[in-house]
Amino acid sequence: MREIKIFVIVAVIIGVIYYGVEPLAHHAMHPDTAASDYEFKDLEKFGKFDFANANADNGKELFANNCASCHNVAVEKSKDFNMANPKAVFPAEKGGVIPPDLSNIGGILHPQFLAHFIKDPVRATLLDAKFQVSCEGLDGEAAQTCEARNEGKASYPMTAFNGLLSDAEIVDIVAYLQKIAPKSMSDKEVFMEACNRCHGIYYDKGQYDSKLFANHNGEVQKLIDRVEKEGADSVFASLSDDEKNFVDSLLATQKIHDKMNFSEEELDKEDGPNAAISVKMITTNPEDKDNYQFDALLKSSLRISDFKGGVAALTNGELIRDYLGNVPPDLSMMIREKGAHELAAFINNPRKVAYIDIQKAILNKLAKDEQDKEIAALPADLDDEAKKAKIDDIRSQGYEFYGIKLPENTTKSQWQDSRDYTNMAYDMGVMPPGKAMPRVGLTKEAEEQVVSYLSAIGDSKKEQRESLGKWIIGFFILLAALAYLWKGKIWRELH
Repeated sequence: MREIKIFVIVAVIIGVIYYGVEPLAHHAMHPDTAASDYEFKDLEKFGKFDFANANADNGKELFANNCASCHNVAVEKSKDFNMANPKAVFPAEKGGVIPPDLSNIGGILHPQFLAHFIKDPVRATLLDAKFQVSCEGLDGEAAQTCEARNEGKASYPMTAFNGLLSDAEIVDIVAYLQKIAPKSMSDKEVFMEACNRCHGIYYDKGQYDSKLFANHNGEVQKLIDRVEKEGADSVFASLSDDEKNFVDSLLATQKIHDKMNFSEEELDKEDGPNAAISVKMITTNPEDKDNYQFDALLKSSLRISDFKGGVAALTNGELIRDYLGNVPPDLSMMIREKGAHELAAFINNPRKVAYIDIQKAILNKLAKDEQDKEIAALPADLDDEAKKAKIDDIRSQGYEFYGIKLPENTTKSQWQDSRDYTNMAYDMGVMPPGKAMPRVGLTKEAEEQVVSYLSAIGDSKKEQRESLGKWIIGFFILLAALAYLWKGKIWRELH
């Protein structure tokens, strides 16, 4: 009986710690923040884009005239869309990142976010604490406030097309990017598109590629089998529209891969490899050495597991530190550090700030206003030393001293929590900046694929570990029962 009492006492203590103390400690370390927003509703105050009458063909022309000088579209066979140096960093003088190829971007970013990013990338990525936002279209007090808040901030590397393109033209460009994007991508491909410009993942040495690219390899293998049976000419001539799009994506990937084998200086040459690779096509003529052989392209597109070097970030970490303030970490074990839920919330908005911190920023601003009034009312005949002492004394008085309470949240948007004072903090110019990483704008599906990929690399044995848990618990229950019976037997023999 005594053992049962001891067990009950231990169980109660553990229960209090697990269900009481641990959640309290977790809440203190991770205070409440706004829920993940996959519709990017915070951008609606700058306008909502209407895609009902989007014209992808017009978007292609607009892209060529406005975007192709910095961004390649490898899936397009025209060299006009592929003349940007894929290793050039912007801004070139200090810091920056490599502008991405945009063949796949329309398939992983939310269209509203992508449209707002084209219009004003700083507002979309929430980097307004470091970079200047576009003040185009504002007038009066709003324009003055915008210009004042831009003072001392750097210009963002990408042009804000607010005022340069109409909303309808931006919508057309987004529609074009959605049209050329593949219908589906593997988890690793989504990660490479969304994260690899800044982040490496050293533990991915290609050992899981066969698993991660199982669907991709299946589609490629079907075409390889058909070529071996029917011949390259026949298969290439009879490709369906979906198959043509798939083969075009293989061609684009191969071109990007081939270009990365050259240095930035070599790619900069007018008649160098960048131009030569950009115009390469697919051929079934064995005598054509200037283009990619169809059957060879298919075989080289199979992703086979192999141990090689880890996945390195495309941009040097020191350049990104000069650009954003920190060296991006390797993400190999990030899934274990944050867990899937916290990691997903972070990807959705890495610059998210806790409610309590936003509220304190507002209270401190209101207190500072009161302090400024007191300082302005100090007697003019005070000597410098006495005045400095008085000012220091006033500045030490917080909002509690003035009896300042948090004002009613009158500026919150309809979809925001009543505790979310983000809009008011922005209006007052005191919004805490959050982390250095910009918001990426992934759809919920793309974000889940990134988390899935990071789980496959950083926690590949999770399923086996969790399935083993019940057996370990069973073992300890059985061990406890045997120990209890054995103890009873020993005591019976003694008495």
